[in-house]
This record gives sequence, structure tokens and C-alpha cells, in this order.
Amino acid sequence: MPSSAGTTPAEPTLTATHYHPYGDCKNKCCRELMDRADRALSSLSHDLKSPMVAIVGFSRILSEEIGREAPNGRWLDMMKRVENAAIGALSMVEDILAMTKMEAGKEPVELEWVLDMERELEDVMDTFRMEAEARRIQLKLDIALMPPVRWDMRRIRYHAVNNILSNALKFTPTGGRVTLSARAEGGKALIIIEDTGPGVPVAEREKIFHRFEQGDLGSERVLKGSGLGLANARLFTQRHGGVISVGDASPHGARFSLELPIDAAGLTA
Repeated sequence: MPSSAGTTPAEPTLTATHYHPYGDCKNKCCRELMDRADRALSSLSHDLKSPMVAIVGFSRILSEEIGREAPNGRWLDMMKRVENAAIGALSMVEDILAMTKMEAGKEPVELEWVLDMERELEDVMDTFRMEAEARRIQLKLDIALMPPVRWDMRRIRYHAVNNILSNALKFTPTGGRVTLSARAEGGKALIIIEDTGPGVPVAEREKIFHRFEQGDLGSERVLKGSGLGLANARLFTQRHGGVISVGDASPHGARFSLELPIDAAGLTA
């Protein structure tokens, strides 16, 4: 437990046991082929990351130069499109790298006591506040009294909470609302993100967490891209001994729920 002085004692780094996405595949040859494909995908993603970072960086520099030296709305618009496309591609590359690391058990789980969950979640909301204000979307934070939790908070934020909150904003129309709430219940911590966008059809609520399957879905919430964000969110939530699910928000929209143990020590996989 955290000390009375409010400091968090050092925690060991827990490396996951090997998680295999094809665990139900009985054919050894099939599994070997899929493993080989995953290794090739990981290698290709590593090779793509550096040039994508360069494209994002240089497109921003060019936009600033055009705006300062020779303001031209048409050129600025084109450079912004280049930058946005590069950011999207870089995001896909990073999702693939995260997925392959987690599935190989190479993404460590570094547990530490988090004493102030309200402050942590306020920081999450601040990350998206500018985007929400630009689209006149109301961001609401509703946190009940939360005890200290022992999680890898940095990665829970990156892989799960940020991912779901970002999706909620993408699908919420102008003038809508996104709510992030948290509470402790029955020895578990619940983090719930609700929006007023289109919901997720019951038939697709499991499939949206499967990697590379979004292109086959008919939901209005399907994004162009790898479809790995929610798959990674589930992977890392499960590695904390938790579960993630989606249902209906009230009066309409989607409701994503993360249920995590208060203390994930001994539960990380």
C-alpha cells in the first residue's frame, strides 16, 4: 500500500507471459505461419515509423514557413491535409507496434500506486479539451471518491482511456457531450466513457475489439485505419486482470466500460 507520506514505493516491472492471439488454432503449421506474418508486420512497421515521423515534422515546418513568408490559403490547406494523412499513418504504425509487443509479452506492466485518480483523469480530459471546444462538444468529468489503485497508469491512459475517449470525440456530433466517470464498486474500479454519437449495434459489440476487422463492420462508428485501437485497449486491460465492454448510453450513444481491480499486483498476465 502507499505510505502515509503519500509517496509510492517502487514496484517491480512485471513482464507478461506470452499471449498468443491464435491460441485456438490447433494446426501447428498455421500458428507458425501467423507468427511469421506478425514478425514481418512488426519489422515493416519499425521501418515505416521513422519516415512517417519525418513527414509529420517537415509538413508542420513547411506550413509554418508558408504562413509566415507567403500566406496562401490553398497551400496551407494542402499542407494540412498532408500533415493529417501522415499523422493518421503514424498512428496506425504505432498501433501495430504496440499490438505486436503486447502479444509477444514484450510490453511490460510497470505497476505503481496512483494516489489521486481524480487528478489523473482531469489530466486525460485536458488532453482533449481543445479539440472538444473547437467542435463545441461538452466534456464532463464525474468522479466519485476513489481509493488509491495499483496500475500501470501511463499505459492504461495511453492504450485504453485515451483511445476510447478519442473515439468518443470523433463520433460525437457538434454540440454533443462526452462524459468520463469513475467510481469504486465491489473491490473494482470502474471507468466509464459515454458519448452522444451513434451507438454500436449489438451484433458488432464484440467484433469492434478484434484486430483488423473494422473494415468488415457496418457500424457508423467504424474508422478508416487499422482498427487496432480498441483491440489494444482490450489487450492491455486484460493484462491488468480487467475487462472492457461496450453498451448503450442514455438517451443514445455508446457507453464503454473498463472494470479493473483496485490492486492489479498478481493479476497481470
